[in-house]
Amino acid sequence: MNATRQIHRLTAQLLLGALALFAGSACSDDEARRITLPGDEPADESTTELSDDASLGPVYALSTTLYGADDSVLSYVTLTDSLDIGELPRGEAREFPGYSFVSSVDGKLLVSDGESPTITSYEIGADLSWQESARINFSNLGISGGGAGFERNWLKDADTAYLTLNVTGRVIWSPSEMVIQGVMEDTALVTERDGLQLDASFNRQPRLLQGPILKPFYYRDEDWFRFGPTTSIAVYDPVTNAERSIIDVPCPSLEVPSQDEAGNTYFSTWSYGPTLGLYGLGPELCVRRITPESTLDESWAPDLTTWTGGRPVNVFRYMRDGKAVATVLHTDEVDIDYAAGYAEDEAAELDTHWRLWFFDLEAETARPIEGIEDVGSGFFWANFEGRTFLFAPNLDWSRSSVFELDADGNATQRFESEGFINDWIRVR
Repeated sequence: MNATRQIHRLTAQLLLGALALFAGSACSDDEARRITLPGDEPADESTTELSDDASLGPVYALSTTLYGADDSVLSYVTLTDSLDIGELPRGEAREFPGYSFVSSVDGKLLVSDGESPTITSYEIGADLSWQESARINFSNLGISGGGAGFERNWLKDADTAYLTLNVTGRVIWSPSEMVIQGVMEDTALVTERDGLQLDASFNRQPRLLQGPILKPFYYRDEDWFRFGPTTSIAVYDPVTNAERSIIDVPCPSLEVPSQDEAGNTYFSTWSYGPTLGLYGLGPELCVRRITPESTLDESWAPDLTTWTGGRPVNVFRYMRDGKAVATVLHTDEVDIDYAAGYAEDEAAELDTHWRLWFFDLEAETARPIEGIEDVGSGFFWANFEGRTFLFAPNLDWSRSSVFELDADGNATQRFESEGFINDWIRVR
């Protein structure tokens, strides 16, 4: 099994399972201690509503995940008061266990725990000091481990989020109040199709989007090797939170949502088996768009490989002003006879040939982004007041480079970090 696939299968396994929550008491600040990031020190808009208290100054939170030699996982959150940094502040990272993720609401920083089903809210001082203000615990419904991570959350607004519960169910909770609003299990989805089991997608970088929550579900086998040809996207009523409809999208295992200025939502694949279609073992990768009216946009179904010279397109994220970025597999750099059958070593070799490309949706063109090499098959990003940043992990996801991308798709490297950066958000 290649390293990239091992990493993402591990992520999936650790975050699977039902989620639940109840209001709990705050605990010692020692549980999230401040330490120095390991390794060499290198030379967005918020996901929810921001605080209007400008007197405290801006705060940004950057979340990084590191893998240990013993397969251990640790996460780090670093606070900055500026986007124009050349390195992460030395000694200012806070360590959290497992896959811990961040979000923000009302000027507070929210951090999910990677080993217990809890989310903690922090007040951030003008001097970037941390003060725990509230915590909710998801174990009241029998949940254990890090099942409350923000990758399992879908944010409607500052007052309402959906947390995946038993695949098709959802816990309705308030990020601003840090309380449960209810549990809903209504669904028209079937749990098995063509011998494959239903699974809820992860939310690869949760963002506050326009319109009702759109949540993808897909069918897979037990080994995360074979996927169904379609993705079912559930549409939830923004008033009642009930499942309003199911959109059947002719693309496999869609997980990555992004949205343009008009409210169109783009969905693309993440990194589960992105090369299987080359061997005829699964459907080809594709990207589809949902309209602001929550219907599949039948008029927008481009074959993006015609823009990339026949190269497959994986993680696709809309940025701004009709531009997008995606990872593209440079199949022309390897000599593989796909008709001879799937081979693990060949797939591992393919995983070393992903590149980041810049897409112009109006012109229907795409080109590689110069200066960014040797990236994994996925990437993360942030928009801050019209500035776009890309976090490009290296091939084994042990280190990330942060680039600022201008309107013409030119990248300027800003800084680097150990591990992979999975988010950079504005807290206030």
